Amino acid sequence: VAEAPADPTLHTFTVQARESLQTTYALTLIGLDTTPGDRHGDQLSCQLEVPPQHQAMVSKCFDISLDSEVTAARGSSQASRSRGGKSDGQVYLKVNFSPLRPFIALCNLVITRASGGRWRFDLKLEATEPEVDDVISIQSPLNKPASVAFRLNNHTSVYSEFEAFFDAESAYEFTVQPTSGVLEPAGTNGTTFVVTYKPTEYGKPVQGKLIIQTEDVFWSYLVKGTHPKYTAPVVEKAKVATRLTKEMEMQLAKASQSRRKNFIKENMKGGAKD
Repeated sequence: VAEAPADPTLHTFTVQARESLQTTYALTLIGLDTTPGDRHGDQLSCQLEVPPQHQAMVSKCFDISLDSEVTAARGSSQASRSRGGKSDGQVYLKVNFSPLRPFIALCNLVITRASGGRWRFDLKLEATEPEVDDVISIQSPLNKPASVAFRLNNHTSVYSEFEAFFDAESAYEFTVQPTSGVLEPAGTNGTTFVVTYKPTEYGKPVQGKLIIQTEDVFWSYLVKGTHPKYTAPVVEKAKVATRLTKEMEMQLAKASQSRRKNFIKENMKGGAKD
């Protein structure tokens, strides 16, 4: 089968994990010039070649197929407007991309014509990280651990192995248990996770990103760690009175005056008696 020259374009399909992309995508098959009566769309087939490490993931969330009806309708319209009644070799594909966790995969799309001809296209499938599922706040004093527990179920009704960890940019004061195991299916009580925060120094609040993922699904949580607000100690009032009242001060002043002797006057009195 004759193969057309390689297409230099990298055709990229991007969507956020847990969201869905549904679109119709046009590709040009070089050398595929047909007349309106030749329904080449019915004679074409496509196959997606996926690297082995991504086959399981891609097969569950990405589907691409030729849209023969759109290809035929638009091909006839283009041919009627062009000279010689031929189309420009465009085909249209139906794309459905619904990933449940982030990943990037470079694939090849191969379109083959039954009567001869093969076209290859480079595809990039990119599922970006979703928004965090929740925010967890933990408050703990210095050098003392504090923990928060929560439960999580699998996305489907089956058990799935998971791994749990904080990403590389997270503060080292955070830990999670368990770090691996089996996630309980939907409809059950769920698997319990315990997040612990143990601050070792004072400073600004810290945070981390907790990731829990199975082979198919991805969850993330923003974890924030803070210290209790500092409250200055309150000094209690003295229980023993150390200040005199005004009345007491006046009484003491009078008593002092009455006890004070005028020695000169006393001496004069003494001299007169002699």
